[in-house]
Amino acid sequence: MKKKAPIVLILIALVVVFAAIWQAHEVTTLENKLLEIDRRTQTERLLALSLPEVQDKLQALLNAEGDKMGRHLPFDTASIPMPAAGKADFNKGFFLHAENRLRLTQEDEALRTGIPAVIWLNVPQQAKFPHSSILDPEKVQQEVSGVNTMKISIAEPTPPKGEALRATEPPSDFFAWSYKGTLVYMRSIRTNGATAADGFIIDTQKLATHLTPILQKNGLKTPYVELVADAKQGNISGFPLRVHSGQDVVLPNIEERSQALRGTIAASWLMSLLTIAALFGILAFYTRLERRRSDFVSAVTHELRTPLTSFTLYAEMLKNGNLPPEIMKEYHETLYNESLRLGHLVENVLAFAKLTRGKVRGRQDSGPCGKILPALFEKMKERLEKDGVELRYSLDSRLQLLSIRTDLLSVEQILLNLADNAAKYAETNKPCVTINVLQAHRTLCIRVSDNGPGIPQSVQQSLFRPFSRSAKAESGRKPGVGLGLALSRDLARSISGDLVLERSNEKGSTFILSLPLGE
Repeated sequence: MKKKAPIVLILIALVVVFAAIWQAHEVTTLENKLLEIDRRTQTERLLALSLPEVQDKLQALLNAEGDKMGRHLPFDTASIPMPAAGKADFNKGFFLHAENRLRLTQEDEALRTGIPAVIWLNVPQQAKFPHSSILDPEKVQQEVSGVNTMKISIAEPTPPKGEALRATEPPSDFFAWSYKGTLVYMRSIRTNGATAADGFIIDTQKLATHLTPILQKNGLKTPYVELVADAKQGNISGFPLRVHSGQDVVLPNIEERSQALRGTIAASWLMSLLTIAALFGILAFYTRLERRRSDFVSAVTHELRTPLTSFTLYAEMLKNGNLPPEIMKEYHETLYNESLRLGHLVENVLAFAKLTRGKVRGRQDSGPCGKILPALFEKMKERLEKDGVELRYSLDSRLQLLSIRTDLLSVEQILLNLADNAAKYAETNKPCVTINVLQAHRTLCIRVSDNGPGIPQSVQQSLFRPFSRSAKAESGRKPGVGLGLALSRDLARSISGDLVLERSNEKGSTFILSLPLGE
């Protein structure tokens, strides 16, 4: 299974890398598709935003031209005069239709022949029935003789005899209609005779030159205006005109969009590289883990071999029974001490294994600090004195009234590990451990000091790492597997506390074990 794990990881990484490369390829080809979608969407949006402004501009242009005609063009002239303000460039000419006669300005007389006769036929029809269907000359019986005069077969009422033609009501609002490329803007005038009409003919292309700058200003590069059959086909309210956006459009932030896509492509490739890097990281982690396991097995084997060798040798000598009583007592004492050291080693290994798997004791002891802590220290003192370690302790007087709720077995194991290190590395014949218990806010601080040589600065950075040992310990002069401090910190944190190194110098080291106080 261990040999298959790297192969499985490599296969998974290859699949992920292939997926990332495929994604990068898709994103690269998707750029043009997204650009086209953006262009179409932006065109529709800009056109929708521009139409109200185009509508207002168109209405303003036509209203200004209609205002030049005043209340209505004069009925009593054979040729209507040009308004004093002249006409706009998109205005082909003013007209007045009244009493079955078409009147134009002298400047616009060419409209008689230049505009299809059906337009003049429909002017009175539209005046009576605005927005009605355009009369087709093939379906309407009429007679048109000559190009300079028109005879309309529809009977029209005339003013009462002796009265001049005059308007009886205010003119209607202007309205537009078209037929085969000709756009008419006119209004109806109720008179004492037939319904009259006046207005002007619009040059659609020239009118468009006033509207397209609005569209271009809003980002449409090639807009154009088209004349349609009726207003229902247009997109400008009330006018037979349709505004088209054209093909080109200014896309905002196009460079930022391209950069965003390039960033996505780069991210896809980066993901591939990170996957490969993660694969090597995992393999390196497994390699390091295997090395640590090997070091652990080697250290534990070495630590077990020493007491087992002593057990075998001394047991064999005791079996023979040829030893004097004082030597036998010494051997028994040695066997007892070795069994204690072996039991302490096994206890640490088992505890570390449980914490590594996320298992904690879950035990809770509670009681007043002034009662349960001295009892714990006395128990430790008795055990440490057998190993030649002196234990001194003191409690802050304020703790007599406070209670603690924690796992005393874990606390004892932490303190014993610290004391064991003090005895192991002590360079004096009388190792001493001093414990001071203080209160800090809602925390109980247990300061553990020794009189050893201190911890080198180079070792302090990795002091609480599993299997971390100093050069002196690695040289074989000191026993241990490098689990004591790592286990102690993990135990402290498992009971909601912590273990830190406060100081370390040539006079000794001090650790602080912090524990939460009870309610």
